[in-house]
Amino acid sequence: MKPLLPTFLAALLLSGCAAAERPYAPVRDVRYSAIGAAPFWLLTIGDDRIVLARPSKGRGMAEAVYPRVLARREGGVQTWQSGEGVQVIGIEARAGRCEGARGIVYEDQVRIRLSGAELNGCGGRIVEGGRGR
Repeated sequence: MKPLLPTFLAALLLSGCAAAERPYAPVRDVRYSAIGAAPFWLLTIGDDRIVLARPSKGRGMAEAVYPRVLARREGGVQTWQSGEGVQVIGIEARAGRCEGARGIVYEDQVRIRLSGAELNGCGGRIVEGGRGR
């Protein structure tokens, strides 16, 4: 009689691989990201689109998706303007230390302008804190 343990372990490992979910990725090839705390928001700019995620009134996050545009850089400020009509977003990333939640320091101060709203936060590379404290 063959031992069942090796067969059982192999089946268990294979089933674990099949159940693994892909991590959240709102864009392909992230080029820039930013985060804000009051109110909470996440911005991700990729090769294919710009995504602004904010808490929805229900559960989870609501995403606003804008066409990808190239950034303009002028005097230490990087800007993106995208959308049309009432669905327009303006993003300004100004070089300068920005302290976010839990003492994490980012390289940029970020301002997002939407129709009737302005969001402020931090973005770019983490320069202090985070996992490598």
